[in-house]
Amino acid sequence: MTATGYFRPRSSWLHRRHPTTKLLTAFWLLAAAFLLPPSALLALLAAVWLGAVSCGLLGGLLRSSRVGLYLLVSIVVVNAFFFPGGHDFLLALGPIRLTREGLEAGLVGGGRILVVLEALLLFLFTTLADDLLEALVQRGASARLAFVVLSAVQMVPRLQAKAAAILDAQQARGLAIGGSIGGRLRALVPLVGPLLLGTLIDVRERTFALEARGFGSGLPRTAYRLVADPPADRALRWLLAAAFVGLIVVALTIR
Repeated sequence: MTATGYFRPRSSWLHRRHPTTKLLTAFWLLAAAFLLPPSALLALLAAVWLGAVSCGLLGGLLRSSRVGLYLLVSIVVVNAFFFPGGHDFLLALGPIRLTREGLEAGLVGGGRILVVLEALLLFLFTTLADDLLEALVQRGASARLAFVVLSAVQMVPRLQAKAAAILDAQQARGLAIGGSIGGRLRALVPLVGPLLLGTLIDVRERTFALEARGFGSGLPRTAYRLVADPPADRALRWLLAAAFVGLIVVALTIR
């Protein structure tokens, strides 16, 4: 995690795309993951990974997905063993039974979440948060709404950076972090307090900074940076709009 959040600076073709173009693409992949048949999930996931390969970001994308994989595994396991209405039993462990219907439902649900996770991570890896903020404002979005989106994008990186700084400071004072699981859990106690307090102070300071700059005045704003929107991106957004229509038509046809 860097000071700019999830963003990984590169000079790839995807980094040069307009933030709203990439945001619409991520939304299209999200919709396609839930509207298209499960057989399309592998193709959607492969498309995201190919995009990451073309930007040199596949390794970082997979490393950042490890936390989400625990959630996916839990979804598959819970559905496989506790799916209501399953009749085709594959394995019985006392009262707990593995069903084919539950396993299929878990794999489909986990696959859909994986596609969404990878698409959103790739979007964050290739989009600078400041550019996203300005692009939304240039498109007529409220400055408050754009700031909420920006804060949500930067929240996890900020918390991780603050937690790492607190842990380094605590270790410099002799706090032992390694060892057993119990020792690791005890090490969380001196971390939670400073992290919570530091987060509240950060929110307070950012609020004062925004008000000092007239954020809530309602007057027209001037931007210190403008995000380029070349004709190629505008054409891509029209293609994405047509792709959304086609996606809805296909979803209604197959159902």
